[in-house]
Amino acid sequence: MDETYVINQVKEDSCFVTQDFNAEMKKARLKPPDNDLLRDYVLPDFTSIKRGFLRSLEESDGKSPNGEQLIRLNNERFSVPELLFRPSDVGVQQMGISEAIVDAISRCPTETQPHLYRNIFLTGGNCNFPGFRDRVYSDVRSMAPAEYQVNVSLSKAPSLYAWHGAAAVSQSAQFPELLVTRDDWEENGYSACAARFTI
Repeated sequence: MDETYVINQVKEDSCFVTQDFNAEMKKARLKPPDNDLLRDYVLPDFTSIKRGFLRSLEESDGKSPNGEQLIRLNNERFSVPELLFRPSDVGVQQMGISEAIVDAISRCPTETQPHLYRNIFLTGGNCNFPGFRDRVYSDVRSMAPAEYQVNVSLSKAPSLYAWHGAAAVSQSAQFPELLVTRDDWEENGYSACAARFTI
């Protein structure tokens, strides 16, 4: 069994991005029925259960009547995605996603910044977390200058959007001009890129 694959499924099926981390943590400390976060994730055994699944709130009692392996999830459901927004919580001294967006926009010419704030586009697999777009919006809105309008859009298929873009570029007539061949790279290294592209 590939544990990374299974844990990725657990993450995709059960995690969400919270708008108020501290409030959710308070709720996670409560016992059911006051805690509606607590869920059981049934792990696959790859014979009768091919893919794991998250039990409903009513079914999540921590018991395994049929001998399935369970993972009991509580605050992990929102703490894992929270690291995308606050990596310093685990000692990674980097900006979170929202801070990085604001920082990137602030490094652009002032006259372009209002346009960039109005055109924030999210893509990638982590954008599938429920609440992701709303959290990015609220965080960026709180850091952006008050006079700027903020708009955050999400692609319809965040996990595949970059692939579709690359596929479209590969079909364009200009595609060969965007490449550095292996032979050219092996002969010239970085200077092959510097000569072909404005770096």
